[in-house]
Amino acid sequence: MRTSIPVGPEKRVVGGATDDHLLKRDAMPSISRRALLRGLAAASAPLAAARLPGNAGGLFADRAAAAQTPGAMATLTVATNRAPSDLDPHSAYDAGSGVVVQGPFEGLIRVRAGTTDAYVPQLATAWEANADKSVWTFHLRDGVRFHDGTPFDAVAARASFARLLALSLAPSSVLGRFVADPAQIATPDSRTLVFHLGRPQPLFEAAIAAPYGTAIVNAAALRAHAVGGDWGHAWAQTNSDGLGTGPYRVTSFDSEQGAALERFDGYWGGWNGPHFDRIAVRVVTEPETRRELIEQGDADIAQTLPLATVSDLARNPALVVDHRFNLAVWYLAMTVGGPLRRPEARQALCWAFPYDAVLAGVYDGYAKRAVGPVAALCRGFAPDTFVYPTDFDRARSLLRQAGVAEGTNLTLLLPPGNADAQTVAELFQANLTRIGLNLAIQQVDFPTYVSIFTGDQPADERPNLLPSFWQPDYDDGWSQLWPQVSCEAWKVGNGGHYCNQHVETLLAQAKDAADDQSYLAALANIQQIVTRDDPAAIYFAQPEWATVLRRDVGGFAPNLIVGEIIDFHSLYRRQE
Repeated sequence: MRTSIPVGPEKRVVGGATDDHLLKRDAMPSISRRALLRGLAAASAPLAAARLPGNAGGLFADRAAAAQTPGAMATLTVATNRAPSDLDPHSAYDAGSGVVVQGPFEGLIRVRAGTTDAYVPQLATAWEANADKSVWTFHLRDGVRFHDGTPFDAVAARASFARLLALSLAPSSVLGRFVADPAQIATPDSRTLVFHLGRPQPLFEAAIAAPYGTAIVNAAALRAHAVGGDWGHAWAQTNSDGLGTGPYRVTSFDSEQGAALERFDGYWGGWNGPHFDRIAVRVVTEPETRRELIEQGDADIAQTLPLATVSDLARNPALVVDHRFNLAVWYLAMTVGGPLRRPEARQALCWAFPYDAVLAGVYDGYAKRAVGPVAALCRGFAPDTFVYPTDFDRARSLLRQAGVAEGTNLTLLLPPGNADAQTVAELFQANLTRIGLNLAIQQVDFPTYVSIFTGDQPADERPNLLPSFWQPDYDDGWSQLWPQVSCEAWKVGNGGHYCNQHVETLLAQAKDAADDQSYLAALANIQQIVTRDDPAAIYFAQPEWATVLRRDVGGFAPNLIVGEIIDFHSLYRRQE
């Protein structure tokens, strides 16, 4: 167990079932962590819709109508509001794209579904580290071919990692923390890949199993599509033909509508037993429509539904709601500037936040208080991190110490179309009036929100509060903390332009810690500072992630790193 305390997913019983993941949780707002972090291509530079071979008749057909035709039950339809924007796994770093690229692409190993710290083979069958974990060796699977028939071997794997590092796009940061140069990757034979990291790196196993930045692509095939030394990146953003080793190939892709996938008959994992032949990832922005699709049987899986909807659907006997805590923490980033420049002012807002009202009124009890910025399931979580109660007297006193006058105006920036996030903002707005502050809630479109959150406007010109959630790339508290609070992450995920030099020193210590004791001590110190001493944000909730499924869909287990990601090959339709 890699977590610092032995915590697992909480279990509930629904309708007599004993699955440890059925029922409900909060609505997952559309303020996607990864959209904010990596600047979703759809937000900053939208890709043209791509129609790939096999798209005759459009991306999707009505599932209920299609059921009248032979083979229709071999299609799985996923309804989501996360639009895929990129098919290149060496640049795709948002949940919408992440769902789709799981079909054609695989890594060496992956996180076991339903866990955060157990790993299973993919393109590697076995792996081990030397005594100090500075050298990691992976033994590759024999008989694997890319979709174009090219054999997969150690040279191909190394070329893929070389491409990832050379492109140096957002996902490269996952492995770039450990490997700076392809020269550190050796291929002693065709079935062996060795990473020489130069120093003890106990977290490398977790990183190379991450959902982002670890997929193997057919780098040799991409050379034919290279333009200006881009390693075929421009082409690969809307094409994946021949590039992956995974169970499905993308046959249609549209950055607004979604994607269609068909099974790759030559998949090394085989097709014995029940599997879906086709996958339809359908982008449906309106939550009411996603609800209708799953209720009527026109979708098999629905994601990111509002809390009230999830609660209602849990009572539908035709549906199952999988719910578990994962690594996400919800918070309000506070801009370090203007009236919130001093720590005392930010502490005051932490004391004034309506924690209990939000948990009960917004999450309906299907969330727990966040204990600082790191989730309880995450390695490096510090359970002794300070937890604020609501105390208006303390808040008023701290505002006086900070020199914040009664009647001061604050602004909270909010993307559109999210009732739960709006309710959180309004509850906080009411509490702030009790300590003499005025909060204006300013709604903007999502691209504008992303551009401001990740932008370089001076702190005094930024909104005072920005709602978000964050989850790490893998089971690692440093990966959770660095994007939120590092002085170097202002254009990544540090929306409040927080910068504390002591925190920066501790982040550096945790990043390269060779043992658990120094790693955990540095992370615990950071969590206390950014929560209590010099707050970066108001950390208020750790909700459960919910996925709604038709009851006849079997084989589902959630990805606790990125909730939207689905292991399509493991799913099948139960026959009544």
